[in-house]
Amino acid sequence: MNIKQMQFIVFLLGGALALGGCAKEVVEEAPTPEVEELAPAPEEIVEVPVEAEEVVEEEPAEPLVVPREERVDIEQEPPSEVPPESGSYLYMIRHNDYLVKIATNEYGNPNEWRRIYDWNRELVGDDPNLIYPYHELELRKPENEIIRWDYDYTIHVVEQGETLWSIAADRYGDEIAWIVIFWDNEEMLGSNAGWLKPGMELRIRTELWPGR
Repeated sequence: MNIKQMQFIVFLLGGALALGGCAKEVVEEAPTPEVEELAPAPEEIVEVPVEAEEVVEEEPAEPLVVPREERVDIEQEPPSEVPPESGSYLYMIRHNDYLVKIATNEYGNPNEWRRIYDWNRELVGDDPNLIYPYHELELRKPENEIIRWDYDYTIHVVEQGETLWSIAADRYGDEIAWIVIFWDNEEMLGSNAGWLKPGMELRIRTELWPGR
């Protein structure tokens, strides 16, 4: 083997080694995926209901029940004329009152119910058989027959927890009479939405029907 042949063989071996090195696969290390940080879950907000201040509402009075035989019809009789010399006064409705009964007691004539109704139609409404205790009707008589009562009053100092309802029950034995206390103190209570506060001074009638 001459020198040229040996050089050729060395050349071939070197090329083969070079090709083998190029053929090697270069394994690149895969990049580590970034882990996305999750935002913390929002804290659950629990709404705690706030207890509203208890409001004690005074119950309205039930309308008085008129016996069937005493019920009246507004178309039954025409209104009678009002005597020109008549004066007016207020009549506070009692339990178990109805217009025919009031007419009998005040005028001695049950048929006078219609005149009472005509004077008080705005207060009573469309049904003369529905009237409420402690509401006041305007009645009329000759001036010399009218007896007007003067009420005496005491002062009641409101205590914690009291309502018009409870005061009426204590003073008059009837919770429904709270409306009388309200009317007697309307200037103060009306501007205060009817709320009672400890220390308030209320005017209280000593009697609901003095002299009767």
